[in-house]
Amino acid sequence: MKNLLFALLIFITINAFSQTKSIYEKPFIEVSGQADTLVLPNKIWINVLLTEKDSKGKKSVEDLEKEMIQKLKEIGINTDKNVSVSDMSSNFKFYLLKQNDVFKSKSYSVLVGDAKTASKVFLGLEKIGISNVQIEKVENDQQKNIRLLINEKAILRAKQIAESLTKPLSQKVGNAIQINNFEDISNQLMGSVAGIAVRTGGSYYSEESSNQPNIEFEKIKIVSNVQVRFLLE
Repeated sequence: MKNLLFALLIFITINAFSQTKSIYEKPFIEVSGQADTLVLPNKIWINVLLTEKDSKGKKSVEDLEKEMIQKLKEIGINTDKNVSVSDMSSNFKFYLLKQNDVFKSKSYSVLVGDAKTASKVFLGLEKIGISNVQIEKVENDQQKNIRLLINEKAILRAKQIAESLTKPLSQKVGNAIQINNFEDISNQLMGSVAGIAVRTGGSYYSEESSNQPNIEFEKIKIVSNVQVRFLLE
């Protein structure tokens, strides 16, 4: 009985191997397909650095923090949910300017949903004397779902290319026997400062003036690259 089972196992293994081998021995065509789209960022992280140096030691970090939180609330930001300390492992950083002058600082991350709100943050914080503000990163919260749709388009594009190449030869494209999907590394870096333009008309902004900060965001490019091997019929 054991010998029978062993022989049967060998037969199944060899048969499966033969089938796999025969598939790759058949004629095939290997093509690449690409698809991409552009989406607006809807999650913008703003880095705010509070330092006693800016006020020449007249205001403590704690006082600056209270003023910042109050201003962000006035803008309409949920400070409990969307404001956090950037570096939790080191709440306070110190800058040694002279031998006896040490100024304390603290870094925050403020999350907003659009460029208009980001402009309000820049404007509001500037008005209360907080100028160490910059865009940290941006993203779209639907990027993963969008990438799945882009993958489908890339696959279809690859099949269209295969069909265009085989049609003059009177051959048909069969089933796909191998699919490779390549992550676009450059896309992972999108949303950095390089993709953001911040235009300002002066060092101080008033709500009545035209010198309000004009923050524009480049759309995030989501790319899918696939390589597909199709059997030829």
